[in-house]
Amino acid sequence: MVREPSNSCCRPSATHPRVVALLLLCGVLALVLAGCRCTSKVPEKGSKAYADVVSTFYVGLAALQVGDDVRAEDKVAQFAKQVPGEPAGWANWGVLALRQRNYDAAAQRLDHARQLAPRNDQIEYLLGLLESERGHSAEAIALLRKAVELNPQNLRATYQLAQEIERQGGANSDGEFQQAVQEILAMRPDNLAALLELSRIAAKRADPVTLKSAMAQIKDRLSGWPPEVQ
Repeated sequence: MVREPSNSCCRPSATHPRVVALLLLCGVLALVLAGCRCTSKVPEKGSKAYADVVSTFYVGLAALQVGDDVRAEDKVAQFAKQVPGEPAGWANWGVLALRQRNYDAAAQRLDHARQLAPRNDQIEYLLGLLESERGHSAEAIALLRKAVELNPQNLRATYQLAQEIERQGGANSDGEFQQAVQEILAMRPDNLAALLELSRIAAKRADPVTLKSAMAQIKDRLSGWPPEVQ
């Protein structure tokens, strides 16, 4: 299931696209597997070999999520070699390289995953994160646009695309950012992170109508929060 951007995306320290990219990586891993199907040299279901392959995948996934890079490298690489036709294995191996800032290895693994699943929006999203990390904003935008075109419900890609557009600048970059955030809110109207971003960009653009509306919605959600959080 595609999830909306987490609240951490809206902290001041996390507004730079490269920081957000690292924050979102672990949230992408399981989604890649969900969008792909094991069709190449997979052991028969119910066999010990099949159980071993599944175990290898999930141990590697868990290691990635908790930051155990040594075990993740061992298990994710093992899975990719055991089931070379499964794009999720190559994508997760690419995520590990990306997190370690080994961009050449990340590119090779993610490109291989895309060859196996050429219309997977999650893989296009990961490639967009890679180009963002490399500082290639134009390339990142093109890849993220493709991810959103393939799956308009991919809200992470929509949000990352908006950030890249704002970062790149341009005559209407702020307007495009605001439009993207409003698209997220159209699908997830209770997303506080998106409301905060809408407030920020509306203030930046001197759009009092949108700012007032967003702040009113935020205020409605604060009543039950502790004073220090408010």
